[in-house]
Amino acid sequence: MRILVIGGVAGGATAASKAKRCCPDAEVEIFDQDRFISYAGCGLPYFLAGEAKRDSLIARTPKEFSKKQDIQVHLRHQVLSLEPEKKRIKVKDLDHGREFYRDYDRLIICTGARSFVPPIEGRGNPGVFTLRSLSDALRIEEWIKNRRPRKAVIVGAGAIGLEMCESFRALGMEVALVELEKQVMPPLDRDLASLVREHLERNQVELHLENQVMGIEGDGDRVTQVITDKDRISADLVLLSIGIRPASELALEAGLEVGARGAIRVNEHMRTSNQDIFAAGDCATTVHRLSGEEIWMPLGSTSRKQGRVAGTCAAGGEEVFPGVWGTFILKSMGLIIGKTGFSEEESSAAGFHPFTLRLEGHSLPGYYPGGGKINAILTADSKSGRLLGAQLVGDVHSAADKRLDIFSLCLAGKLTIEEMQYLDLAYAPPFSSAVDLPIVAGNLLFSQWRGEPCACDAQGLE
Repeated sequence: MRILVIGGVAGGATAASKAKRCCPDAEVEIFDQDRFISYAGCGLPYFLAGEAKRDSLIARTPKEFSKKQDIQVHLRHQVLSLEPEKKRIKVKDLDHGREFYRDYDRLIICTGARSFVPPIEGRGNPGVFTLRSLSDALRIEEWIKNRRPRKAVIVGAGAIGLEMCESFRALGMEVALVELEKQVMPPLDRDLASLVREHLERNQVELHLENQVMGIEGDGDRVTQVITDKDRISADLVLLSIGIRPASELALEAGLEVGARGAIRVNEHMRTSNQDIFAAGDCATTVHRLSGEEIWMPLGSTSRKQGRVAGTCAAGGEEVFPGVWGTFILKSMGLIIGKTGFSEEESSAAGFHPFTLRLEGHSLPGYYPGGGKINAILTADSKSGRLLGAQLVGDVHSAADKRLDIFSLCLAGKLTIEEMQYLDLAYAPPFSSAVDLPIVAGNLLFSQWRGEPCACDAQGLE
């Protein structure tokens, strides 16, 4: 059996490795048009900030794939087209210009996603970048090293934009953040987003909300300013982090079905509309486990899990990827921001009957030194009493990630808010309060649901 994998980052590298383990006799080959594969894309902001070395981001080199797993890797090889009826792909060797065909028994598409760059005048000026790959990060690193920019303008206040605020500030740059919406981090409810905004401003990030970028100016060999419909912002470096789109063109041109947001439609086995073609990672759809609806939610952790299933099934095994709860987390300027499940608005759109709770608490008992503050918004269903979602914003000492994971597991276990009151969580003063925030949330939500006063305040004290 010959299994070809298009794309070799998170999903592709995982799929190839899993396929080879499941079927050791199979010929497994990876084709990627870049110079690097099998690296931690989510670590790029920390690499640029100087917190991680380039080589530490690379999980496995092409030589290691070949020597340790007998997987052949073709770097700088662009797949031009798929021919499902002939079960072959057309490939171009970008370094030598040679084009050739390669037959397959099973094909796994892991082409990922690409940065969305709208037709902004001046977007091609030197010093204007996107950040999606290790190659992108190396170009930014080189610009910073050679040009020593004093001010960076980031367009887009989503996850990458907020993470790069921290990275650029760590390098001593002034930072301006431009966002079309009224708030930073649009997936968050406005109350929590306002806390993020205040934190960014306290950390000297210059915010330009409700600003539409109209153009980018330069003087020939460098960028000089970003022009919005309201402001002119000086810039020595511009990062466009406006969003990403699934790289699904090969599949679409080959007649495969696409689904949510134009991503490649797959079933629970990561199989596409063609029996012998699979897809995984940022180019593929998934299912939101709360609503059962097809969605597109590109995350590195999801890519690896989907890649594992795609590799197993392409090699003849049976494995299922059940979908996601929509859990994400990030850190910006020392602030932890995360979400799992649905907000109140999303819950209503999915057919639930939601109500919400705003909660503020501390991660440790008041008598114990350290810890940090956590602000949370919890959403539950008024009919079933089931938890539907959680949004958290906490300072760097709050261990908000631990609480977010607990809420995510509550969703996975389909726990009701009544059951959340009696979660058996690890407790000792250096780690949490005796009645930790997820339990307090259960207490308050349950009392609110029943219209009763609650005996617990936000610190979990009787």
